[in-house]
Amino acid sequence: MQNNPIEIDNENKIKLKPELMVEEKLYPLIHENSVFLFFKDENKLIHCYEISDKETKEKIINNPDKIIEILEGFNK
Repeated sequence: MQNNPIEIDNENKIKLKPELMVEEKLYPLIHENSVFLFFKDENKLIHCYEISDKETKEKIINNPDKIIEILEGFNK
């Protein structure tokens, strides 16, 4: 593992390094055909959400470089 706060390890498990996470920043991750969003709040609590909307999830999986843009469109 390198200096990324969220990675997939050699056993195909999601590994978090909260000490490397920036507060109030969204960390998206595509893993095993699912889309997860990780977030560290001002109290240093880690939140994890899974995108359940099928259309949004498909858009993200098909366009991973535009994940933030897609999420911003979903929020409108």
